[in-house]
Amino acid sequence: MNQEKISYFIQQTRKEHGMTQKELADKLGISDKTVSKWETGKGMPDMDFLIPLCSALDINVNELLSGEKLSLTNYSEKAEENMMNLLKENEEHKKGTLLQTVLGILLALLALGSMMVMPGYPSITWFLDAYTLIELVLICGACVLLSGARTKQSIVEVIRMSVIPAGVLISMIGVVLALGSLSDVSKLGPTICVIVLSVIYALLIYLILIPVSKRMK
Repeated sequence: MNQEKISYFIQQTRKEHGMTQKELADKLGISDKTVSKWETGKGMPDMDFLIPLCSALDINVNELLSGEKLSLTNYSEKAEENMMNLLKENEEHKKGTLLQTVLGILLALLALGSMMVMPGYPSITWFLDAYTLIELVLICGACVLLSGARTKQSIVEVIRMSVIPAGVLISMIGVVLALGSLSDVSKLGPTICVIVLSVIYALLIYLILIPVSKRMK
């Protein structure tokens, strides 16, 4: 499918109906920024929005995917072509999803393994603990891959929803390590700091991503 052609077609059809991007967005229950992305070729409508978008623009899905109004003579030809393109993209999507799942599992195992094999946490300089930050990145990265998120907005949303549980998980493992470090006072202090810092880091990342997520919407 020609994304540039489809984007231009959406824009022109919207204008023909005398609608602004905001008015079209309100009909679909999305932001005008999303409509702008469709019309500038920076993104394509999700499958869930194809029929509502066609209904709002008074076109059919075949015309939308073709990026042009179709006559009866070439309608069947275009329908077959669009179907083949969709099947091809679906196969590519399945391969990409499988790869994401495998990488997500490997990343999750890496995060879990690194927490299990670490004999103790490294020393902490002031309020910076690189080990905890790395663990948060690994766990959130695994969640993104396993969720199948592809767009920037969905990736940010997955990270925002998973970062606090990730921080709590690291804290819980820190508690277990703290219980095992009661006999070694030198390890007890840094372990307790990590228990606190992992939650603080997670909360800070969550709060930072709230306005980012709203701006993307």
